Amino acid sequence: MEADPINVLLYDIREMKKRLDEMEKELLKLKAKLVEEEAGESPEEIETLEKEALENGKDWEELKKELGL
Repeated sequence: MEADPINVLLYDIREMKKRLDEMEKELLKLKAKLVEEEAGESPEEIETLEKEALENGKDWEELKKELGL
C-alpha cells in the first residue's frame, strides 16, 4: 500500500515545525543568557532563572516579549 504524497508532505512539515520550535527555544535561552550577562548576573543566577522558567511552564511568547524580541 502506497502512502498518499500529500499526507507524507504534511507529516514532514509537522516534523520540521517541531524541530524549528525546539531551535527557537534554544535560541531564546541563549538570548536570555546574553541579556542577563549584560545585566551583570552570574552564570549560576542565569541557570537558576532558566530552570525556574522551565519548571513554571513560562510561555515562550511571554519570554520573547520580556526580552524585547
